[in-house]
Amino acid sequence: MNKITVWRLLIGILMLSTWACVTTPNTINPYFEMPPEHMLKAERELFALALQQQKSNKLESSIDLWKRFLTNNPRSFRGYNNLGMAHYTNDQLSPAISAFETGLALEPIDSKIKNNLKRTLRFQVTLLRENKDYDAAIHFLKRIAELSVEPEREKVALEIETLEDRIFEQVKRSNTLEDYEVFVARYPNSPKNSDEARRQIARMKPQQSPMGEMPAMEESSPSTETDMGLEPFIPESMETPKSSMPGTVISEETIEIVAEPKMGLEENTDEFPEGEPSMDPEPVVMDDPPAKEVKEEMAKEVKPGMKKAAVKPTKKVKITTKSTPLRVRSDPSSKAEVIAQLPTATIVPMFQETGEWYQIEFLPGKKGWISKRYSKLVN
Repeated sequence: MNKITVWRLLIGILMLSTWACVTTPNTINPYFEMPPEHMLKAERELFALALQQQKSNKLESSIDLWKRFLTNNPRSFRGYNNLGMAHYTNDQLSPAISAFETGLALEPIDSKIKNNLKRTLRFQVTLLRENKDYDAAIHFLKRIAELSVEPEREKVALEIETLEDRIFEQVKRSNTLEDYEVFVARYPNSPKNSDEARRQIARMKPQQSPMGEMPAMEESSPSTETDMGLEPFIPESMETPKSSMPGTVISEETIEIVAEPKMGLEENTDEFPEGEPSMDPEPVVMDDPPAKEVKEEMAKEVKPGMKKAAVKPTKKVKITTKSTPLRVRSDPSSKAEVIAQLPTATIVPMFQETGEWYQIEFLPGKKGWISKRYSKLVN
């Protein structure tokens, strides 16, 4: 009887140890520990020093060392991967994604870099969904799908469909022809949503008269969608996604103006613009312009050759976006041209306000309009 009990105990211990070995997760090292052997001794020492600083959580020092290493070894996918991990650990997702993308471009089949990139993209998507920035989240999910295989790719596709449904709910609440057309242009193959949007477009577009017949003349009436109280569709989030490809990273230490004005700039409606907030809210409808007599009287006050007195700013405003720059537009409208970008916490002079917009001076002698929602008055 005792022998049977001992054997049962031994068998139980053996089964528990086997189960522990099977269920213990295999930790994958996200770093490249060793540089290539053909490197010079000084470069190998620099590689080792950067990795040591990184593992000691001295992230800023590690990032500087990795950049020095990559200056001398621009095709080192190992260096770009480790630089990406330093940025990721330091909560700098945009430069981390940029570094991983560069490393993967140099070594497309490396699974370590690919897994690190997917993990960083997934973290970015989580933040964007919390901020209800669904357009940007879809942009990064599509990149994750490109890096994935079945059945993970199918799960990502379902996530994209869910976010498209949420965007379409916003479009239906606005219920304007323009927003239905924008949705179809961005998501032409969205299940059910695209077909419904096309039906609404066909219903809302005016019917064309048959050729050869002249439509009866009628007095125009101001029964526009604006008069009916309908407001254009506005995405709920103003935070911008960071691009998944290498690019310039905006930081608070840079100068106040991050983008010079560009004439003829057109916004890209097909993709979410990189490094910018999403659409600013529409301004409120302005009152009727002054009468002709008032305009003529105002014109008389300024004689030829006279210089107008410079308008002094009345107050100052501070940019209050979370981390990304705020667009400066040429006019108080979300459809107006983007002429500059201001990083968060920037303080600029304010000249006037119209509806939901402030007119500010972003460079000496250069003015533009910013949204009140992402700025506040300061003393």
